[in-house]
Amino acid sequence: MIESLQRHDLLRVDPAGWQQALAHLAPIAARPHVREWASRGWPVIVRRYAPGEAPDLIPVAISLPAPARRPGVALALPLSCIVERLPAVAVSACCSQAPAAWRETLQSLLAIGERCGSAPAVFGSLMWQTLTGLSYLHERSDVDLLWRVTRREQAQELVHAIASCARNSPMRIDGELLLPDGAGIQWREWDATDEVIVRTLHRAESRAADQLLRS
Repeated sequence: MIESLQRHDLLRVDPAGWQQALAHLAPIAARPHVREWASRGWPVIVRRYAPGEAPDLIPVAISLPAPARRPGVALALPLSCIVERLPAVAVSACCSQAPAAWRETLQSLLAIGERCGSAPAVFGSLMWQTLTGLSYLHERSDVDLLWRVTRREQAQELVHAIASCARNSPMRIDGELLLPDGAGIQWREWDATDEVIVRTLHRAESRAADQLLRS
């Protein structure tokens, strides 16, 4: 199953997994926050492996709201501690949690997704606020989106539409296009240069832009 995981996947962890994670967590100051997170049964998100991390453990993270001193906490869990993989959080499920000033733009992004055949999912602060009910968003927050793409023409249409939407957006629109192999590319980088950086579960690597989504 580890091989099938992708960055941004949401996972539910069993109590034994949380205990193991807490026992090896550094810094110790983060443990009360993580212990509270575990008691609520909130999910973790899959992140990229850091150099030297054990390949038989799953790299995950949680994001803590202010005033936590460490907003992000990296953990590593054995596969046996994962109860289930959760579906991505759709933008449509987050609109009520978003600032009122964002909602027209979010509706426009949903319409873009419907037109292009790629409904956007959300990660980052808006996702965590929706999942936990805690306060993550502030006046400088961005919205972080994921768009799954399978065809070059589809990706091109999405990028142009998102860019048009972003010009009049009250918040910065960040996020990635997710390729069929799970690699992610920042949407703004899609056709910006000849070589682009794509991010996978194991590494960040350079790929030729004109070869992305070529059959």
